[in-house]
Amino acid sequence: MKNKKLIAASDSAYSYMGRIDFTEPDSPLFVYAGSMVSVKFTGTSLGVLLIPKLIYMQSQFGVILDGVQYCFDINHTDLPEYRYIPVAEGLDEGEHTVTVFKRTAGSHCYFNFCGLLIDEDAKLIAEDKSYSLNIEVYGDSVSAGEVVEAVDYTGHADPQHHSQYDNGWFSYPLSLARKLNARVHNIAQGGIALFDGTGYFNSPQLIGMESVYDKLSYAPPFEPTEWDFSRYTPDIVIIAIGQNDASPDPDCLKNDDYRRRWKDGYKKIVLDLKEKYGAKTKFILITTVLMHDPIWDETLDEICSELDDGNITRFRFTRNGAATPGHPRIPEQEEMACELAAYIRGII
Repeated sequence: MKNKKLIAASDSAYSYMGRIDFTEPDSPLFVYAGSMVSVKFTGTSLGVLLIPKLIYMQSQFGVILDGVQYCFDINHTDLPEYRYIPVAEGLDEGEHTVTVFKRTAGSHCYFNFCGLLIDEDAKLIAEDKSYSLNIEVYGDSVSAGEVVEAVDYTGHADPQHHSQYDNGWFSYPLSLARKLNARVHNIAQGGIALFDGTGYFNSPQLIGMESVYDKLSYAPPFEPTEWDFSRYTPDIVIIAIGQNDASPDPDCLKNDDYRRRWKDGYKKIVLDLKEKYGAKTKFILITTVLMHDPIWDETLDEICSELDDGNITRFRFTRNGAATPGHPRIPEQEEMACELAAYIRGII
């Protein structure tokens, strides 16, 4: 077996994507589902060095090596603090490509990426990839890719799960980005609604998107940190909130005062992002194909009409709110990504 060397995460060859914390350049913190780092390398072996910060007892991260996807478990029984995960041995000599990515949302775990271990005589090579667009998505478990790999349950309620079926790579935001050759920041958290005190995220002290959209770290028990919006300016912002907001009161939008307050809270986020990003950024307001009461789509129609801005539009999927009682699986996520890609091509 060849000797290995660690190429630290601060090496200039690495290419990062996602809302990532670079406070410690040699161990950037991955928070959101789909955050990733990519690079080319030479040699016959590969390993990953991480520092997991787990909330659940077990989580996973993903690796795509030469086009083949792998899943690796990380759990609380692993010692020491730094976890070396061997990915491959006996590769062909020559050049390879690798992407390390976060499969799960921040409520499952964070991890510090500390670098790759490659053969002593090998090297990293920058990807040198250019992109056509920048995309940003604000959403819930559907956008995060939760339960997406439970394909045997397509069109049905979810099986029992604890994150083993989650995979942000197959979420519609990341699939959409690949179709459009775009960078993507996926600000998605399972169970989240618009307002604090509603939805399902972080029960019993429920946290809403109003307290997350401008954050880097956001999931308890970790301390919240602010995101520097100057680091990334999207061409397209997709907001997919309204799926979990019927909890705890499914009739809340039938109350005129609450409906008005919900619309104002939603507009506040849109307008704040619009001010941060400038006049050229286009906003798309959606819900997803997961079954839900049509009243939420009617309310989004009203919001879009009241904002009366040509760069803020509404989009409904062909099977919007009617496709499945469970989380969309890979085929349904692809369905959404294809429809969104066609729509975006028509407005850019």
